[in-house]
Amino acid sequence: MSHSTVALVKGLDRYQNIAQALGLLGKEAVSGTRHVVKPNFVSTEVQLAATHREAARAVVDFVRQHTGHPVIIAEGAATSDTFKGFENFGFMELADIYDDVELRDLNRDAYQIVTLYDQDLRSRPFRIAKTVLESDHRISLTIPKTHDAAVVTLSLKNMVVGSLIRDMGFNLLNLVGDVSDQILKLVPSWMKPLFSFQGLSRVGITKISGSDKVKLHQGYLDLHLFLYQLVRIIPPHLCVLDGFTAMEGNGPVSGDRVDWHIAIAGTDGVAVDTLAAYLMGFDPESVGYLYFCSQDGLGEGDINNINIIGTPLEECRQSFRPHQSYQAQLGWKKRGERAFKELKECLGKEKRKREKGKGPS
Repeated sequence: MSHSTVALVKGLDRYQNIAQALGLLGKEAVSGTRHVVKPNFVSTEVQLAATHREAARAVVDFVRQHTGHPVIIAEGAATSDTFKGFENFGFMELADIYDDVELRDLNRDAYQIVTLYDQDLRSRPFRIAKTVLESDHRISLTIPKTHDAAVVTLSLKNMVVGSLIRDMGFNLLNLVGDVSDQILKLVPSWMKPLFSFQGLSRVGITKISGSDKVKLHQGYLDLHLFLYQLVRIIPPHLCVLDGFTAMEGNGPVSGDRVDWHIAIAGTDGVAVDTLAAYLMGFDPESVGYLYFCSQDGLGEGDINNINIIGTPLEECRQSFRPHQSYQAQLGWKKRGERAFKELKECLGKEKRKREKGKGPS
């Protein structure tokens, strides 16, 4: 089975969909000894926006079936306390069921600082949780959603953004996060984008934030370039998209429910996300970070070259309504090709400098 094989399953049960998709991939989809399952808690209150416990149970069962090693379920919630998400979404009970499953808050993890470059090749420090960096089997588990800055948010974005550190304790961003989940339940839909990261960036909070997740949001093009560079550093080894319910419109928190009833799984994150974007009705090349990853050979970005097994494509395609800022988001393309080329040259020079510095022992 090729690396770019992706399993696609449609059915009436969330757990079974994921279990069947993983079963189609087989035991070769499990590797390493340090298994980290990365769910998505962009909200710790809104279940539609977050990874479902039954999806996590299906993934944990698959890993435990093929390995005797423990599993860490690790997340760094976007704006609230991660363990509020674990509690609200039933993950605490899941950890009680399995004695070899640990819940971990990445926002409180030890970290390593890495350097990323923006479109002007200015260096920016970002902190990545060591739990993720040191794992030799990273599993991204999230739901397909439209997004207010990146067109869609899928398995790659889930892994890299949630692995960045957010300072804990009392600060403005945490206060906004704790309050915004409650406010989102009350405000009209047209106001909800004001509480997004992109909304925060418009008033300058992203530049002074204590959250590296928020600092990614410095405009559409820089966001895509940062995401691409992070995928180079911490690519997921197994990607699972739980599309039993998904989100369209003003995602990633305030969008509308889509009862899709599918699951997608594969070991090539670019291929998994390319297929998902295509099934959602988007051109995968319109998703900047996905396009950059494909161009750099980090995975298969051509739908025609992906080996899709399971349910036929035509049974799973559904046109998702994009975020209201969709047209503006496509603005990354204006300078995207040139910026990507310059960034690649910069990264190549950095690599050669490091290799030269090591020299012969």
